[in-house]
Amino acid sequence: MQNRTLGRRVALAALAGGGICLRNAPAQESNSQPPAPERITPDLLKAKTKTVGRPSLCVYSGCLAKIPYSELSGIVSDMGYDGADLTVMKGGHVDPSHYMVDLDRAFQTFQDAGLDLPMVTTDFTSPSQSYAYAILYVSAQLGARFCRLGTWAPAPVLPPGAGRQLADVRAVMLRNDLAQFAITGARCNIMPMLANHAGSFPGRSIPETEALLTGIDRRAFGYCFDPAQAVIEASNAGGWEPALQAALPRLGAIALSDVTLDKDSAGVSARPCPLGEGVIDWKKFFGILAAARFHGPISLHMDYPARNDVNAMTKDLAFARARVEEAWPL
Repeated sequence: MQNRTLGRRVALAALAGGGICLRNAPAQESNSQPPAPERITPDLLKAKTKTVGRPSLCVYSGCLAKIPYSELSGIVSDMGYDGADLTVMKGGHVDPSHYMVDLDRAFQTFQDAGLDLPMVTTDFTSPSQSYAYAILYVSAQLGARFCRLGTWAPAPVLPPGAGRQLADVRAVMLRNDLAQFAITGARCNIMPMLANHAGSFPGRSIPETEALLTGIDRRAFGYCFDPAQAVIEASNAGGWEPALQAALPRLGAIALSDVTLDKDSAGVSARPCPLGEGVIDWKKFFGILAAARFHGPISLHMDYPARNDVNAMTKDLAFARARVEEAWPL
């Protein structure tokens, strides 16, 4: 415990001192990386990074937003999850401006409970946002392997005659931001991930996003894939499959949710629902992941209303675990 606490203090002190200026400036302005503290022992690091038989099933902590992080690990453990996907954003379990204290304490509560905390979810859409570098760096030193970025706004409606030029300029700016996130992630030893989200840009279309990521190492920037969002974007029950196939080479994590599609005179409308009650072919979905030897974390989301959130989330977990055990037999 003493060595772990010492490593934790070194990590935070590095950013509290000379490295803190990076939180308000683009990462490219730094020519040196803060010294890497020994946050976790070599044996623990090896255990966390080795290829395992099955992906870990984590709860998206935003589903339990009203519960303080100090109490979160006990509830997550009681429900049977392997760990958590921690929200690090304004209004999340850790406010980025309080990372010097709260981020470390949040990780410690999960690690002391024997739970995994493989990823954090942020709302960063620019590497120059305040605390972006600090959150990636400290999260990695505390044991996280993935950082989900925020959701970009949809592409604006452009005036006639100027559309192509403005779209090209925006694409260049987006590519620069994504490339800088990749560089920052490589320096911090954490993979930044873009979440596919219906209507957003980038993110609504994996092939469209891949065009922006040309030349960026697949190990340096990845996807957190949500099959329900792919279905919503395609307005088609099978829309998740081509999107997943396109995402596989960069796939870092899964955001798991389900959706129904209803057709009426106005078109197709989507509605979030419990896992297994929607239109997604889960046996096929997990079969593809297993065949691709996916071992990243699976973050379970509950986007639908429920009478009892804990019961609903426990039921979703049981469904997901059954599908995982079916696809990854030991």
